[in-house]
Amino acid sequence: MVEKLVLAIDRDNDLGRKANVPSPVIGRAANINAAIKLAMADPEDSDVNTMFAAIKIYDELKARGEDVEVVTVCGDENVGVISDSKVAEQLDLLAERFGAKSAVVVTDGSEDEFVLPIISSRFRIDAVSRIVVKQSKTIESTYFMIRRMLNDPKIARVTLTPLGIIFLVYSIFLLARYPEWGTGAIIFVIGFYLLIKAYGLEDVVEEYFSTLKKALLEGRMSFVAYVISAILVIIGAIQGINVVWKVYNQPVAPGVITLVTSFIYGSIWWVVGGGIAATLGKIFDSLLERKPFTKQLTIPFLLISSGLVLWGASVFILSGSGIGIDQASALQYLLLSILGAVIIIMAIVPLTRRA
Repeated sequence: MVEKLVLAIDRDNDLGRKANVPSPVIGRAANINAAIKLAMADPEDSDVNTMFAAIKIYDELKARGEDVEVVTVCGDENVGVISDSKVAEQLDLLAERFGAKSAVVVTDGSEDEFVLPIISSRFRIDAVSRIVVKQSKTIESTYFMIRRMLNDPKIARVTLTPLGIIFLVYSIFLLARYPEWGTGAIIFVIGFYLLIKAYGLEDVVEEYFSTLKKALLEGRMSFVAYVISAILVIIGAIQGINVVWKVYNQPVAPGVITLVTSFIYGSIWWVVGGGIAATLGKIFDSLLERKPFTKQLTIPFLLISSGLVLWGASVFILSGSGIGIDQASALQYLLLSILGAVIIIMAIVPLTRRA
């Protein structure tokens, strides 16, 4: 039992991945050995400095006569819910084992500090020490530091992906001799990317491309289905933009809601088709591997029912702006699409129960 813990935080589990050291690492000697192993595996990893800093703080507190222990807590390579859940499990274990009342948290940057609310729910945080590695201020050292950062896949995905998409989109419009459209397309791409980051959908996109790569390398037939899915989504985006352009050139200037609705109207069924194609690819893989696929059977029906509601709503909204059919007929389409969606959902209830 101790009064205080000195916690070194490694949220992305560099210690486990690079040095094969399981966490939590408890005690001064164990932390020194673990830090040395990590330094031998990757001398440039900042978590090495974090661990030695935690040991230094432990020694200082111990010299002052405080009842303290030093511990390194690691998360997971999949930073987010998975890594933070592992950190929480280890903190619960430490709280039960030591019964500590407070903690001093040592991190190497703002990313690790995302777990501070998790720590504060279990221990009173007396101090937070952020370790910043001293670097030479010459241009050469700055260049190599940036180069090392970009070689890190996690940092490269965050920084290079949006830049690559922006350059690609602008070059397409530049080759098409519409550079002024390129600016609007770049703003759209940036906004779309920020929405993906805001709602944590980057894992879904990354999983799609990793599944696509795996299907290609393993020679699965589902690779064709995934390619078809991507093509249909791209076509849907193009069709949506075409409808937006036609609505935008109407004699009466449309509002933002009308433009967004017109994009949904033009693209929805292509996107639904892409989702169904990807789902059929997964079902085909499950059949070949003799795995259960009952849950996947419901996805096409849910996509179709969602498509019906969105399509009916878009027709009704556009009719209110004087675009398309009259509003009375559009209301009938909306009600029929909602009814169709409800019927489809009720039809797949037995499948969901069986799953």
